[in-house]
Amino acid sequence: MPSSRTEQAEKSETTNEHRNDRRTFLKATGAAGTVGLTAGCIGSFGGGSGTPTINILTWEEYADLKSDIESRLDVNVKFTKSTSSSKMFSSWNSGQNEQYDIAVPNNNYVPKMMEAGLVDSVPKDVVSNYSSTYDVFKGFADNQFTSGGEMYGVPIRFGWYGYSYDSRKVDDHEPTYAKLFDDEYSGQIIMYDNHFKAMSAAALYLGYRDAFEGGKVTLSEKQIEEVKQTMIDQKPMLQGYIAADPTYIKSLRQGNFVIGQSGRNEIVEMWTNGDDWPEMAAPKEGSLAWFESAVVSKASSNKEKAWQVVNEFIAPKLGAKLAKVGYSPSVNPKTQDHLSDEQNEMFGSIDPSRLENMIPFKAVEKEDAWIKAWEEIKTA
Repeated sequence: MPSSRTEQAEKSETTNEHRNDRRTFLKATGAAGTVGLTAGCIGSFGGGSGTPTINILTWEEYADLKSDIESRLDVNVKFTKSTSSSKMFSSWNSGQNEQYDIAVPNNNYVPKMMEAGLVDSVPKDVVSNYSSTYDVFKGFADNQFTSGGEMYGVPIRFGWYGYSYDSRKVDDHEPTYAKLFDDEYSGQIIMYDNHFKAMSAAALYLGYRDAFEGGKVTLSEKQIEEVKQTMIDQKPMLQGYIAADPTYIKSLRQGNFVIGQSGRNEIVEMWTNGDDWPEMAAPKEGSLAWFESAVVSKASSNKEKAWQVVNEFIAPKLGAKLAKVGYSPSVNPKTQDHLSDEQNEMFGSIDPSRLENMIPFKAVEKEDAWIKAWEEIKTA
């Protein structure tokens, strides 16, 4: 494993490449907000009235909440756009935690911020909407964000990975990763060009779910070798490996493949644009899940106001708005009351039973062995 936190962050960020492409795509298609994103100084005051300014390092869609938050709280909010969780972590770890009150990285970066002593503990009486969130995310927070009885991050919104398929060419079936290793679709299957996502799917297909239960993914060297050989055997069935959301959507529409690993956001994007034939499958073996989580800087001079802003991220009405601009559901099911039936179908109403089979992104043990195996898979 890398020796420094920054190196570790850069190495682990490979799990987020796909989501960064999604954000770029949303911006290109106009889904992101038009509110300006600018940096400011922590603890500053704006408007000449003593109103505190809360500086937030986050994904671009959050800026759509600016006017709503400022109308609900006695604050000014300034958003600075980031394009990856590793950049959020590395900038805070190099001193920029003193420039921002809030950051919203992916869940697997909150423990890194905790270990570096960068973040404040959550006052649950201030973040009152947390009590309404899905139980599964409370469990994830207890597991990943809690130390010494204190919690340090608040889940905000989420998505998951599995596989999708062209329902005109692939029959209804029980969702299982076995479909990605079925020679019935030889030459028409795609996998992610990402060692964590692709190898995790193969590991779950092989029945190694127990390795995903702890704080890290703990595949043994023998299991990594089995995953490698299984993926080498799969290669003749593949149309190829794929990374970016726009590429995925274009290729699926063109019929270059009929089934492949995907995130749910690609399919929601296609549904939104009128394609009713793609189907998204959450495999019975488990679905990898990401969720963004807000943290407040330990160096902030406006901690309580910052946590009030975090509370608004998961407020029913504002959480619904964030879901609409980002095509990703809120961790607060009460957002459903502020979405249409069609919106709830796509990014609002989620059956809690579907969440129980989610596996949150996390660090892996023996990552060097994973990367070595992936290189051998790609060159086989």
